[in-house]
Formats: sequence, structure tokens, C-alpha cells
Amino acid sequence: MKKNSKKKKLMAAAAVLALIAAISGTFAWITAQDQRINRAESAAVNDDSVVLKEQWEPMPLVAGTEAKKEVSVSNTGNANVFVRISYEEVLKHLAEKGSIEYGAVTEAGAKYAYVANDSGLGKNMPVNANAASMFNDGYRIVPASQVTGLTSQDTNVKLLAKGGKVVDPLTGSVSNNLETKIIHEYYTDPSNTGKNPGDAGYDATKNKYQAMTYDIAVTDEKSSNDGTAWDYTLSNVKYAYYKNGYKNTVANWAKSTLPDESGTTTGNALLGTKGLRYSVNYNYTTTAEGLGASATIPGPTPATTADQKPIASSTNYGLEADTNGLGKSHIRVGYGTDITDIATLASKNWVYNADDGWFYYTVPLKSGETTPDLLKKLVFESALGVEYTNASFDLVVKMEAVQATEAALTDSAGWNLGGGSKPTGDTLAIVTKLVAGI
Repeated sequence: MKKNSKKKKLMAAAAVLALIAAISGTFAWITAQDQRINRAESAAVNDDSVVLKEQWEPMPLVAGTEAKKEVSVSNTGNANVFVRISYEEVLKHLAEKGSIEYGAVTEAGAKYAYVANDSGLGKNMPVNANAASMFNDGYRIVPASQVTGLTSQDTNVKLLAKGGKVVDPLTGSVSNNLETKIIHEYYTDPSNTGKNPGDAGYDATKNKYQAMTYDIAVTDEKSSNDGTAWDYTLSNVKYAYYKNGYKNTVANWAKSTLPDESGTTTGNALLGTKGLRYSVNYNYTTTAEGLGASATIPGPTPATTADQKPIASSTNYGLEADTNGLGKSHIRVGYGTDITDIATLASKNWVYNADDGWFYYTVPLKSGETTPDLLKKLVFESALGVEYTNASFDLVVKMEAVQATEAALTDSAGWNLGGGSKPTGDTLAIVTKLVAGI
């Protein structure tokens, strides 16, 4: 009876599979995909069985530094899979590449008006002054009653001074060590309201200040050696700003062929979407809150220059966003030692395919296995210049996996290599290598 029951179950299962095949007309390949954002990390996996593994130690985007970023792929499922990795990039940078403008209060957009969570896209943005360090260095605010030359529009502009007259106790000679600065305090933290530096509970680091330029004259020293007690006249007062603020330069190395979580195939992994990945919010939509209402998401552009095509681990290779947006190539990637070239195609290595912009692991990834690291580090070269001022960079490392069968490589429900025709060139060489390992 048990044998007969088991036989009936097997026959029923076979019938269901036959019905599915008849309805769909194409085999639904086992697939998975994943992405990680360099700023933090990002992932979206169909069945959580094939995932990007990452050791990411975030570092500020500072010249001459590097951040550990070790990326590999792990197969925790039961089926052997083919895996590949590529990049999407988002670089937020100053539209005028760090150039600073100076304007009077009457010039539109010169004096910054505070906006909470301001993206700064396409609008003048302030050059920030580190007034907190000024106060720590001994500067004090000169009372407004002692300052002339500011207009009624120059609100929240503060003159800071330190020093004054110095009298030599031995010779009686007098010297002047006065130093002054002016700043526009465009945001005051509620905890500092009504307080000045030196008051109990005042924390200048919580306020925000715009840098300024000016001419100054002392009009009355009031028989005091303390410069903060003197009267001053200001002229030629101007506000420092970055014209047109920020913009985003977006790059997509490779077309994503698998559908996203909503079942839509857009050619992108995260570009064009917003959400939460590993506790990090991102917004790559073409909206004012995201990349900007006038932004566009480019089509896939595989890296083809030698500087961006890794064939060894001894060199840090370039990315696309800063090259496209700034004409520079100082944000770079260090790769692992298991890199092969298209002519060699060594087994259990990563190879870059300039035909489509994907890095392919050259053998099927078996159940329970993890690939060697493709990436090792993200590098910010010491040559970073003013173009990178206040920049932020997201490197989205995206992964796709399909069932390790020959048809899944070219099937439209899989990677669709060849686009419906027989693959050619480097793609054909990679397909041949992968199939040989099945």
C-alpha cells in the first residue's frame, strides 16, 4: 500500500510539472540576484539562497585614504548556479566642480536660506564655515551695536574678533594682534537659541554657518585693549556659495536581466527605485527628493577602457561616475587576486566581459561554496581635488545568479546572453567556459 501511495504521489507531481510546462511554454530557471551599495550595503535576493557577502568598513571620502570592501558570492541553496557581478554608481558632486562664487546680499541666491534636508540640487548652496573651531580658537562675537555697514537684509551675520592691543610690560610698546572674521549663521539649533559662545550649554557645532568675505575698519578703540569692545565698520560684504549647488552623475555598467522584487525588468537593479536596504535609506528615483527632477538614468555602458578593465590585482582600477561627471578618475577599486583575462579564463576566477559589463565567475558555484573575493577595497586617491568637495559616492554592487544549466545562460527567462542569437566574441568564450564546468 505504501509503495502504491508513493507511486501515485510521483505521478501527480509529474502531471503538475507537465501542466506548468504546457501553460508557460518556457522553463522558469532558478534565479537569484543581489546588490550592495558601497555607502553602506544593499541586497535583494529572490530566494535568499545566493547572496553577496561583504566586509565593508566605511571611510569618509578623503584624499589619500582607502576603505576595506571585500565582496564575494555565497551559495547556501541546494542548486548549483552561475553567478555574475556588476556595478551601478551614483556620485553626488558640485555642479561647478568646486568653484566658489561671492555675492552681495542683493544678489539672488548668494545668501543661503536654510531648508531642512536640502538636497542642494540645481540651486546655489553655501560654502560652510567651521565657526565652532573659531570659537575654540578664542574668537568671540562682537556685539551688533558696535558694528555698522550691514544692511537690514544682512540678518544673522556675526562679526567675530580675538586679540586687540598688546602692551609690552617692559618697554611699554604697543602692538596689534587683532583678528576678525564674519559669518552668516543660517541655522541655529534650538538648544542654542538665545545663547552665545561661552554661555552654559552652548554648542557651536550644532549651528550652521556660511563663509563670507568683507572689508573692515576700526572706528573706535574705546581706550580698550580688547578688540571685542571696539567699534567697526564693514564694507564690501559678500556671501560665499557654490553656484548651482549639486548634481548627480549616474552610471550603470551592465543591463540587469532578472526582474526586480515587483516582477518588473527595467535593465537596472536599484537605479530608478527607492527603499531601505540593510537599514540604509536610498532614493535613486528621478524626483526632487532623489536624483533630481531633471535627472535621467542612463542605459548600460560597459567599461571598455584599460583603466577600468581589471586583468590583475596589483593595480587599482577606475570607475565611471567621476570620469563622466568630473573628468577625473580618483575614486578607484582594488580587486582580489583571483582575476583572469578573457584569453586565459582560468577556473575558479573572475573575468570581466567588456561585451556586457558583467564580471563572471568562471565555474558553476556549487551548493555550500563561496567564491573568492572579487573586490578588496575602495580607494580615494591623494589627487582628489576641489572637484570632490562635499561629494558622496555610492557604489552599488549588483549580483545575478541563474541555475547552472546551459539553456539558462541564453534563455530569455535567464541571462539571455546573445539576445536571442548565438553569443559571439568574449561572451561566447565565457559561455563555452561555463558550460564546460557543468
